[in-house]
Amino acid sequence: MMTQTLNALHTRLSGSKESLPKEASTGKQAGRQDTGIRHVALHATNPAASAEFYRDVLGMEIVGGSTPDHPLGASVFLSSRPDEEAHEIVLFAKPEFAHIAFKVSSLAEFRSFHARVVEMNIPIKFVFNHRVSFSFYFDDPDGNMVEIYWPTGDLSQRPPYAEPLDLSQPDEALLEKVTATI
Repeated sequence: MMTQTLNALHTRLSGSKESLPKEASTGKQAGRQDTGIRHVALHATNPAASAEFYRDVLGMEIVGGSTPDHPLGASVFLSSRPDEEAHEIVLFAKPEFAHIAFKVSSLAEFRSFHARVVEMNIPIKFVFNHRVSFSFYFDDPDGNMVEIYWPTGDLSQRPPYAEPLDLSQPDEALLEKVTATI
């Protein structure tokens, strides 16, 4: 339904009978209800002040953050559902950490996305165990950072947390990192 609406809108706006690219209309995500965009990390000149806005206006809960002397710089992590999502908005004083994050449904799917990005010769910037998730980061063609992550189920660690993750290890070794922290 959404694809039909987008195709109709595209046709109306462009004045042509072209439709969205075939990949966009095939429903590749059908059946994956727990995947897709899950959080956004924004640049904020004053993360603490901006966090108050999201808390007071949107009712979000501040669930973590860092001070200016942290390697990430000043940051604030917010969630409207902290028992379900570790964070939904992140505010970074350092603009280079702004990104959009896509959640995948399994460790196998996480590995598959990683392999696809590597196969396409897209440089991987970081691969981390955040405890709440395994993540890897890369830039899109316009230099916007993208994160792909698989939630581990461990919501006990307040963000930010990042230790390097070696994806050459077998699943069992990676999963031990999760069970060791739960």
